[in-house]
Amino acid sequence: MSYLQLPFSYLLWHYTSAWGDLLRLYRNLTWFLWNFFSIRILAGTLFSPWHRLRESSRKETAGLLGSLIINLILRGIGCVMRTVTILTGILSIVLFFLFSIVFFSLWLIMPLVFVWLIISGLTGIVGFSQ
Repeated sequence: MSYLQLPFSYLLWHYTSAWGDLLRLYRNLTWFLWNFFSIRILAGTLFSPWHRLRESSRKETAGLLGSLIINLILRGIGCVMRTVTILTGILSIVLFFLFSIVFFSLWLIMPLVFVWLIISGLTGIVGFSQ
């Protein structure tokens, strides 16, 4: 391949096959964030006790009421912790989506920016020599 073909080959890659790679990368990172925060699993077990801790029920009324209160508290703690984790995961996915929009927009104009930087640099060099 000639060096003269290199810019055209790059532009062909940049605007064709690179988009498929970028979309595959976006899909993989979104899948990673979804599974890293275990959003589906945490949503399915939202009202389970925290760390599966349970107070065994007793036969007498006071023990039964105490066990019920402790189990409700443990379920409440589990619900709060899972909700915070789910919201953190969803927030990270939304931020990644916004970052991806900015990145894809910059990806579109990056060859033009590169050419503009080269032209600006060359005119700057020529301007300093006068």
